[in-house]
Amino acid sequence: MSDKISNLNIQNPSLNKINEKYKHVPKEIIDVAEGMESQFINHMINEMRKSVNKVEPESQAERFYNSKIDEEYAKIMSETKNGLGVKEMIIEQLAPQYIRQPKLAKYNQGLRTYQQQEVDSTKGGSHE
Repeated sequence: MSDKISNLNIQNPSLNKINEKYKHVPKEIIDVAEGMESQFINHMINEMRKSVNKVEPESQAERFYNSKIDEEYAKIMSETKNGLGVKEMIIEQLAPQYIRQPKLAKYNQGLRTYQQQEVDSTKGGSHE
């Protein structure tokens, strides 16, 4: 189902502009923003479900099923390119304008690569 939604979003030219806007944002920041939007949407769906008057109370299995399906709905909605806009606000806060500039993007990638390297103390990596 998410493939169908993604295919629909690719045809919209304004959504392609959003992708271009965050082209130089690190993947980790985009993943965090999608996760936070997914949590927000899941909470919103849960609150909406609570507001519905039920004729008879839900069983434990029904509550579990509804929570899992709500999580999936939230995940699908957050992965779409237009979503609710929470993802874009979070990216704007976590990746200010200077990170998205192409000249600085390569330096940020180099810094991440350097930080991921481990120093082997048997080869003289320490200053003892």
